[in-house]
Amino acid sequence: MARIFIAIRFNDEFKQKLVKIQNALKEQGVQGNYCSYGNLHMTLAFIGESYDLPAIRKAVDEVEFEPFELSLCNLGSFPTKAGVIWCGVEECTSLISLARLLRNRLTVNGVSFSDTEFYPHISLVQHPSTIITDIEIPDASIRVEKIHVMKSERIDGELIYSEI
Repeated sequence: MARIFIAIRFNDEFKQKLVKIQNALKEQGVQGNYCSYGNLHMTLAFIGESYDLPAIRKAVDEVEFEPFELSLCNLGSFPTKAGVIWCGVEECTSLISLARLLRNRLTVNGVSFSDTEFYPHISLVQHPSTIITDIEIPDASIRVEKIHVMKSERIDGELIYSEI
């Protein structure tokens, strides 16, 4: 069954910079489940396997925001049991406001979602063999003009993210 989330998608130029960071981690010997090129994104709200798609679309349609720039800034990690190495973005009040507005509209429209606090990051490696965060981050920015309803599903053993 598909898992649903709302995300910011990236263009090829931005994703190529993220892959450059992943390659630098690989060169440092970090093994793990690297997020594939096509799946690189930033999650704004995770909904899960139980959902009302019309209500989700209505909530997303109600989110209005001025376009803004996101810029990469540093690597970090989440100290979960499995671990995640992620790339952060420069502080951006527009991004925080967007996530807050989206979550508000989801709530108003009766859509359940993970109430984990929004922490802006782009997952690069899950289950890393070691945590390395002192990799040089290339200059990269992207203009955010739209948010996307996405699904995550396993197809022939591969995790695929696609817009719905």
